[in-house]
Amino acid sequence: MIGPLFGKGVFAEEAVLIRLPEKVAIIGPQFNLGDIAEVSGKNKAVLEKVRRVRLGKAAQSGMTLKISQGFLKIVLRREGYSLKGIVFEGPETIAVMTKSQEFSIETLLPRVKSFVMPGLGESPDNVEVKLAGIEKKVLLPAGIVDANFRPPLSGKYEGSLLLTTELMVNGRLARVLPLRVSVEVFRPVVVATKRVEKGEKFTPENVAVVRRPSSKVLPGCLQQLENTLGRTAAAPVIPGTLLRISSLYDPPVVKRGQVLQAVVRRGNVEITVGVRAIEEGKAGDSIRVENTKTHKVLRGKILNEKLISIDDGKL
Repeated sequence: MIGPLFGKGVFAEEAVLIRLPEKVAIIGPQFNLGDIAEVSGKNKAVLEKVRRVRLGKAAQSGMTLKISQGFLKIVLRREGYSLKGIVFEGPETIAVMTKSQEFSIETLLPRVKSFVMPGLGESPDNVEVKLAGIEKKVLLPAGIVDANFRPPLSGKYEGSLLLTTELMVNGRLARVLPLRVSVEVFRPVVVATKRVEKGEKFTPENVAVVRRPSSKVLPGCLQQLENTLGRTAAAPVIPGTLLRISSLYDPPVVKRGQVLQAVVRRGNVEITVGVRAIEEGKAGDSIRVENTKTHKVLRGKILNEKLISIDDGKL
């Protein structure tokens, strides 16, 4: 028996509210209490059982069936519920019409996009949302359809998402279904538009900025033309290649055997001597150099093509 759930001492906490509308549409051919009324309360397990109470056979399509509160009370008693724990709100009699509509899930895309945008923090122009799989249609009661989405369990809003979707008809929950969507964020990247040979310069004629899904943008991809134009290709590049930092030839500013000035600070004194590079490198690199007078090998940081800084060591 289910009645004890609403017995003495737990009535206030376990009470179930059944709110009835004046009229409602259903699909049929059978219908439950949850199809025509809003059932609320605190005990979710009890609420689900009450919603599933079978009321009988629906009217023929396009026809209306009158349901009274008295009839609902009889059915609930027959199912073993104590009416002491159930409160009814709404009219004494409601009109239950059997009328359905075919709803295309594809029409939810704008609402899905509006739902994921706050979680992405991107411009809508850079976001593309698609439904995974073929277009799907579901049967719903007649009325105005709206949708609520529950946040993905992963907390992420980019990539492949599984959203729990609540389909509402005239403000009432009609169906809950999983919705698989693909969310792509597009990023600007520099792409070769023509073949570029090794040692050839990148120019507006052979590179351009395009948008690509972030899932296809590799780490180190260049995003601005100004960081690319005038630079030299480190290797042959074919059309359509996303340019990365490694695509650019970055020649050393100091070559092996080159003579340059080394600066050493000793307290408030700055000493400058001539050194010869033992290794090549770019600005910021640490290389070994040889004092041209003492032939002592030291290590210093390249400042530019003519100057290197020696942090410590005796000249």
